[in-house]
Amino acid sequence: MASKTAQKPDPRFSSRAVSRPIKAGSTVECAHCGDRVKFQAKIRAYQVICNVYVDNRWVRVEHYHDACYKDVGEPYGDPAA
Repeated sequence: MASKTAQKPDPRFSSRAVSRPIKAGSTVECAHCGDRVKFQAKIRAYQVICNVYVDNRWVRVEHYHDACYKDVGEPYGDPAA
């Protein structure tokens, strides 16, 4: 009697973006303009953080100013909240 083993489906990962408030002490640079994505106490600014996958493998994280991400045409889709 042959037994069948269940195989887990191969998860497919795709690049995606999320919008988050900039935290104090941020030391990342914007992937578009190269300026630092920095916290400002009197302004509640947002950044877009993107997990980038190539051939179903994670390769890097990219950070953008909210406006810069829109300027480059939202390459990883509409950012999730």
